[in-house]
Amino acid sequence: MGEGNTVDSSPSRRAVREQQRKKTIRKWAATAAAATILLSGGVAVANHLIEGESRGTSPSQQALPPECATTRDVTVETTPTMAQVLEKIPVDPEKCITLDVNIGESSGKVLSQAASGSPYTNLWIPDSSTRATLAMAEAKTELTSISDSLAQTVAVVVTAADTPHFNHWTDTLADGNAAKMGDPRQNSGAFAAFMSGIAEVSAGQSSPEKLAEGTGLRATTIGVDGEPPTSEDLLAQVEKGEIPAAVVTEDVFTRYRAEHGSESLKATAPGSSSAILDFPLYRTSTGTNSAIDDAAAQISDFMASDEGHQALSEAGLRPTGQEALKDGGALGSVTPLTPTDPEILERTWLSYSLQSAPLNALVILDASGSMLTPVEGTDKTRMDLTVDSALAGSQLFPARDSMGLWKFSRNLALPDGCISDYQKLVPVRGMEELTDGKTQRELLQEAGTSISGSIGSTDPTALHDTLLAGFRELKEHYEPGAANVVIMLTDGENYDEGSISQEELISTIQAEQDADEPVFILLIGISQDANMEALQTIASATGGEAYPVLSPTDVQVIFSEGLTQVAAEKAKEATQ
Repeated sequence: MGEGNTVDSSPSRRAVREQQRKKTIRKWAATAAAATILLSGGVAVANHLIEGESRGTSPSQQALPPECATTRDVTVETTPTMAQVLEKIPVDPEKCITLDVNIGESSGKVLSQAASGSPYTNLWIPDSSTRATLAMAEAKTELTSISDSLAQTVAVVVTAADTPHFNHWTDTLADGNAAKMGDPRQNSGAFAAFMSGIAEVSAGQSSPEKLAEGTGLRATTIGVDGEPPTSEDLLAQVEKGEIPAAVVTEDVFTRYRAEHGSESLKATAPGSSSAILDFPLYRTSTGTNSAIDDAAAQISDFMASDEGHQALSEAGLRPTGQEALKDGGALGSVTPLTPTDPEILERTWLSYSLQSAPLNALVILDASGSMLTPVEGTDKTRMDLTVDSALAGSQLFPARDSMGLWKFSRNLALPDGCISDYQKLVPVRGMEELTDGKTQRELLQEAGTSISGSIGSTDPTALHDTLLAGFRELKEHYEPGAANVVIMLTDGENYDEGSISQEELISTIQAEQDADEPVFILLIGISQDANMEALQTIASATGGEAYPVLSPTDVQVIFSEGLTQVAAEKAKEATQ
């Protein structure tokens, strides 16, 4: 990769591509948002489409000319790198407009406040038009576009040696040990890497399975045990030899290397290619405030000027068009990658958002007599294997998740002497939360393994009453921002003479379901004895899903993959 080469993306081609992409993305994003909200606690993905890692507001750092005794302030929301460039825009001595820059707020907040008519910022410069288009579609609002691109940057893989080497971005995403990255909802480098992988699959350069493997890995590992690392944190870890490689943007790498004298760090791009982050400019305020329009014009004019190009290069950003960084930057020539297939983009982003959302689940196990049926070829019963598999699945969930456990049959004798169709064995708590010196994982394991010994051979199944009680329990302990799910496992059907009917169950859940705080229902029918027709009727009518499991050992698959499969089906339905 030589120095002084360019990113090949002419404005005319960009305009055509952006128009086509925005049209297709808007078509599916609004409907996909509904599926995302259903499983992520009513919090739209737009609330997490963050394009900066730092947060804070800074009064104008621009030097004031003596002619400006008073100024007109215009607020701008942008990324940390672009903020450095904005500070170098000279204040016009005739207009005396200054820029107050806010850094790192979520796209969701920008769009929700713009839609309300009371935006906190007048102008918005996100890192990517793709991110902006997604957010606008989900917020069901449009912003006035002033510039398609003020600058450009690309994703790079930074190492302290020549290895590791990746041929494709999907390979990079799938190797969580070799290449670390931040959360794509917060981190520009990770977002560009995701878009690059999606573009490779769109172009047939890599397989959807490889992409799903990589994004699934990232969803279940990034930020699980704490705040996701920043790009600067990752580069420091590479330099210290703590991790092999980091995925960041070229501008962050260039600045870090210059500020720390880190000449040992090297940057490459798989296939010498990357998605392009294009830094569009939007007007978020309505009305006729001329100062906002003047400020937008000044920003656009400055970025296109020689002085602007110099400021962009000093910040590590590439001027829009066919210019690379003057010193060649980290990469020089890069082949641009564009996610051209909106269905792949939708499925990947929705799946990541769902997989990375915390889980707040209540697991309800059937403890009726039929669960004592021996499983052929083993020395265990259906209950033994179901508990083993379910608890093994629960051990896969990270510390951010919460889970509780009930069992149900009919007329159970509770420890306090009361009679109930269900017993609350372990309340919903965080997986690593301590109770009497034991973690929630340990308590779930202990309670689960004790169920078999308490089952009577003729105990019936109070499925309807228990499911309604579980639904109400999770509504009471709803966790915002999480996937709130009641997971019931049963090998039969409702067998309880005094219970509510199926129709009453469905109508009650429909009436009590809160669209802003939805509780999702996942029903798992174990063995051929399960009445899947009844389970599917309940699930379909309440917005849930039902899965047949012929072998109890398959329960773990449902635990680890079921929610993602549900989301994919709903996204598919929404785009048809």
